[in-house]
Parts: sequence; structure tokens; C-alpha cells
Amino acid sequence: MGSHPDSTFWVGASTLGRIGSPAAGIRRLVLSDQRMTLGEPIDVGANPTFLARARAGADTGDAVIAVVHELPEGLVSTWAGVEDLQARSEPISTGAAAPCHLAYSEEAGALYVANYHGGTVAAFRAASALQGSTVLTLTGGSVHPLRQVQPHPHQVVHDDARRRLLVPDLGADRIRSVSFDPERPWDLEHDRRSDIALHAGAGPRHLVVAGRLAIVANELDRSLSIVDLHEGMEMAWTHVGSDAPPRFGLSAVRVTRAGMVLVADRDVDGVHALHLDATAARLEPVASLKTGGRHPRDMELTGDERTLLVADQASDSIAAIALGRDGIPQSVVDVISTPAPTCLLHTA
Repeated sequence: MGSHPDSTFWVGASTLGRIGSPAAGIRRLVLSDQRMTLGEPIDVGANPTFLARARAGADTGDAVIAVVHELPEGLVSTWAGVEDLQARSEPISTGAAAPCHLAYSEEAGALYVANYHGGTVAAFRAASALQGSTVLTLTGGSVHPLRQVQPHPHQVVHDDARRRLLVPDLGADRIRSVSFDPERPWDLEHDRRSDIALHAGAGPRHLVVAGRLAIVANELDRSLSIVDLHEGMEMAWTHVGSDAPPRFGLSAVRVTRAGMVLVADRDVDGVHALHLDATAARLEPVASLKTGGRHPRDMELTGDERTLLVADQASDSIAAIALGRDGIPQSVVDVISTPAPTCLLHTA
């Protein structure tokens, strides 16, 4: 099979000890020829569950790592550097509780944060120090009597082709469409007419944009949806994994350049692979593979797409899975221990 180029990641983690052991901070991970090594934990503050690579803005242009602190008093902070984190901006409020995801827009020079329990999306100017925020409040719910009584934005994705943000709202069974003026990217506007409704009880958690399509991992009913972003509609959905009632459901989703959809399933502690037929708007199950750990919360591909890393939060471990050239998971080739990993940020 030959050698594999090195890849570098940062590992976000939970410090609370509710699922998995309490972590001491985030860690740098290097994958070399499909074997993992971890640096020492760096304390970046409480509960740094999700990370994004950003820039400090037009004033410096330096690379930073942005961190959401998933706490009742939601916070976001940035750390200078990508290889060795040194200094940070003072953490500032996200305006609501339990920020669970953030994304950076290169075009806008802004950070966008999804506040799960607050039902809001916050925007920040990414400068040498984070500056001010505006908070967009969502409304609505859906059919689940406990999980969908109010909005629960779970992710923010920059839809480059349509110059907007896409926000999967688990609580409302909708992909929210949020627009902004590139000249004032922190002023957000909810374009309700462009929201994309999914089938009732889906519970959209994460999505990935694939051309004019989006593939959405639905947590509540353990399904994958195919969404036409140009037409603004759900074209089809398919249930994956076990026939047993969902408990934790699906989490992260990725699409390879070859059109293989990979989705993590916390109910079977594994990864499913489905081939995407974009023309027919169909997903065909191809393979499933258990990671050997528990509660796969996030996963990320290497640049050559020959390896998939999976963060198994409940078992305090990360698994490296070898992928075939077609993107199909072959086997677990390495496992490394680290407390409660929640996010894998690929930096090089």
C-alpha cells in the first residue's frame, strides 16, 4: 500500500467527565504512516468541545485556533498559532448556553457560533482580539415531545456557492438559512423563506456540502437526508444502522471526493459508508465498521482520504481507520487513548 503522508490534528475534549473521563485540555495529534502520537494537553479553559481554524483578521492575518467552551455560560476564545499554541484572546460570551459548534468564514473574516441550548447563532469579528457579537434568535419546534420543544442549532456551515450560512436545527427539523452582508458579516439575517424543511422527527445535527447537494446526519431518527441546496428542498432520506430505536443517534458526517458518505453512529459505535448517487439523489449502503470504542462523536479525513480518524468520547480513545481508494472503511489500524475526545480539527 505504500507510505502515507503525515497529518496533523488538534483534539477538542470535554473536561466535565459526563461522557468519558475529564480531560485536562486540547492536544495536538500527529498521524504518521497511519500511527498516532499525542502531545501533552494544553489548558485552554473549561470544556473546549469544538475547534475551528481561523485567522486573526486583516490587522495581522495570523492563523489562530478558535475554541467554543460548551458551558451554561457559553464562551468562545482564540489561541495564536496552529503548531504550538501560545497566547489567546480573552474569552467572551457567546450570548447563550451550550455553544456546540463554530465555523470561520475567510471571506467575511468572522466567526459564527451555534448555541445549542440558547437557540441562537452568534457572530464575532475575528481580529487580534475577538470583537463584539450579534446574536440571531431562532424560533419554532417540531414533533419530539422532549427534544424538539424549541430550536437547537447544532452546527454552522458556510455555504460558499450561495454566500450564506447553513444551520442544522435539531429542534425544528429545519436547515436554517442565514445571510449576511460581507461588508458587515456580524450582522446576521434569518432568511426564513429559504429555510429547508426536513421530514418530521429527523433532528438534523450535522451536514456537509457536496456541490449543489448537502448530506445531513439526523440524530433523532438515525437517518441521512439528501438536500438540494439550489432548490431548497429535501429530496430523499434513508435510515442507517440498526432497526432498534435510536438512543444517541448519528453524529458527524463526511463525503469523500469519490462520493462515499461516511457517518458516525453512536448507537452501534461504528461508521457506516454509503455511496452517493448525486444524479438519482440516492444513498446506497456499502459497508459498516465498528471502531472498537464507544460513542463516536466526531471524525475527520486525512488529506489523501486514505485514513479516517474517529473520536470515541465514552471510551477515551481515538481510532484510525484505513480506507480503500473507493473510500470504504477497511479496518482499524491504530487506537490511542485520550480523555473524552469530542472534536478532530485537521490543520495540515
